[in-house]
Amino acid sequence: MLSRTSRFPVFIAKCLFVASILVSSASADDAVTFSIPDVWPWAYEDGDGELHGSLIDVARRLSDKTGIPVVPRLRPLRRAIVELQAGAVNFSILFQNPKLDIEAVNVSSVTQVNILLAAKAESDYPLTLDELKGKRVAYIRGTYLGEAFERNEEVEKVPVGAISQAVELLSLGRISAILASDHNIYRTLSSQNLSRDLLRYSEHVPGLNGTLYMSRIASRPEAARKFGAAVKQMEADGELHQIFYGKAPRAYKHATLLSSQ
Repeated sequence: MLSRTSRFPVFIAKCLFVASILVSSASADDAVTFSIPDVWPWAYEDGDGELHGSLIDVARRLSDKTGIPVVPRLRPLRRAIVELQAGAVNFSILFQNPKLDIEAVNVSSVTQVNILLAAKAESDYPLTLDELKGKRVAYIRGTYLGEAFERNEEVEKVPVGAISQAVELLSLGRISAILASDHNIYRTLSSQNLSRDLLRYSEHVPGLNGTLYMSRIASRPEAARKFGAAVKQMEADGELHQIFYGKAPRAYKHATLLSSQ
């Protein structure tokens, strides 16, 4: 049996082969594929197998506005990035970071979020990475949250699958802070009927872009041009703001420490 390490190059080779076929045969209005990170509230699957979330809504609205069929594929975050890099899909929507700006094509920003450090409201220690040295900080595994956090080796990084898990860890006193986007934190609290005042906040990275990226290998430039124009229209109409900061759904059953074990 192949080891996990030896299978990875085989996976990449298969992706490159598939991508070469896609690039040579695709026309402007053929369906495009999106690798969507499986992170609530950005994207998730409900109990009936239906896809929901902010990024799913964006992908569907881009299809509605351009007439280009979109096939969204829900993926673990790291796999979504790998598939984009390898050309297994045409597009993805991810936090902008310097590496992806080189390895993929930055089509357009679809939202802008603030990355926050959050702690229990009754706590009183400073909320900066420097002051949290030696303390446990939860974050969504695989998420790019700014260069300072990428390079930081002084805090104990605690990866979680959902911010609901991080809120639970915080309430149990098992972590000192959460590092995540305001979109994710506020929607998680809202969906659980919890007040934002449950936590206190410090801005870590202001204005981080959620970016529509196109694969350099499985590129669809005409679709990218149409998507970019549609994003501008959705931003001007206030539709993007409503998608990302409107009322949070409550039907989704959040992952908890027990359900994730």
